Amino acid sequence: MKTYAFVSAGALLIGASAHAQTSAVDGVLENDFSDTLMSGAVQNTSTSFGDNDNPDPGLAIGSELNFGLASISNGNLYIFLGGNLETNFNKLEIFVDCRDGGQNRLRGDNADVDFDGLNRLGDDGSGNGMTFDAGFNPDMWLTITCGVDGDGAMEFFASYGELRTEGGGYGGYLGMGGSGAEGALVSAKGMSIGIDNSNIGGVSGGTGIDCGSDGDPEGETGIELAIPLYLFDWDGEGLQIDSASVCAMINSSGHDSVSNQVLGGIFSGDSLGDPRDIDFNAIAGSQYFQSGAKAEPCPGVLGSCCVVSGESVSCLTVPAAICDFYGGDYGGDGSSCDVDSCEPPVQCESDINGDGRVDVGDLLKVIADWGCIE
Repeated sequence: MKTYAFVSAGALLIGASAHAQTSAVDGVLENDFSDTLMSGAVQNTSTSFGDNDNPDPGLAIGSELNFGLASISNGNLYIFLGGNLETNFNKLEIFVDCRDGGQNRLRGDNADVDFDGLNRLGDDGSGNGMTFDAGFNPDMWLTITCGVDGDGAMEFFASYGELRTEGGGYGGYLGMGGSGAEGALVSAKGMSIGIDNSNIGGVSGGTGIDCGSDGDPEGETGIELAIPLYLFDWDGEGLQIDSASVCAMINSSGHDSVSNQVLGGIFSGDSLGDPRDIDFNAIAGSQYFQSGAKAEPCPGVLGSCCVVSGESVSCLTVPAAICDFYGGDYGGDGSSCDVDSCEPPVQCESDINGDGRVDVGDLLKVIADWGCIE
């Protein structure tokens, strides 16, 4: 598992306690999610799918995942994702790992759910398929999408599927809902989902390093779920589940183009593209978060990082550890990506010995090799 030591004594902690039975699953983060230490992820990347600045609890003009929380209590896994889901039928994809088995690389023979949206993420028969970080083997997938009904109000639709190690398993449509407490969905499977799209904080639009939460997120809004633990016990073995790991991301309406909004974050970068080609092991950091673990704070000290890929050189503004992960040349704390900061020095064609000058040394090299035939 990839880890980086950015946590300091004053690091941001996102905590949670047992989720009170009286708390509504309505898309608003109540204080009972922040009493004691709990899992969390704070977004570190601006959103490539639009920054929401509309405070309407239903309609959103961008999709972003600013932070994530998870807690297990009262027979449920509670997940809170601060941010927005744009009302253009973008897809929120959530993967949960909390039992043995699962799929580290998504198969292509899972249940046909949401017009076969689940299998659109997996292997098409060529050996591809979304691949998660080592150690993260999800057992369940959920997808949520939202649009606007004939009266101009937000409506969302949710589905889920089991991710059994050998494929197959159950999957199906959970139902539809609207914004806030009044629109919350309580499905026949016992799962509850609430959405409040009024969050106008968090990350801005773009592809660079950003920060999804500056402190205690109590009162912030987003997508909230309560998932009965018995849904993971499909063999009726009486599983005892006391921890979970979660990966969440924003995808396009056809489940075919993943944005840069993933929790945990990707430490800057553009949209990730076709989900079948994504390997999170090749991306810095851990693209999931765990219950019972401390959230890493937003990156603090940044610098320029020149990364060579083939014949091209790109410049990133990232922490030193992230630059090291990509094998880049770190310009030092506080350095910036100027126009020519990563351009290789111009070399004259006559600089035979490559010392940056054309002089007698080059002439002597030519004379010494006179008549040489390769």
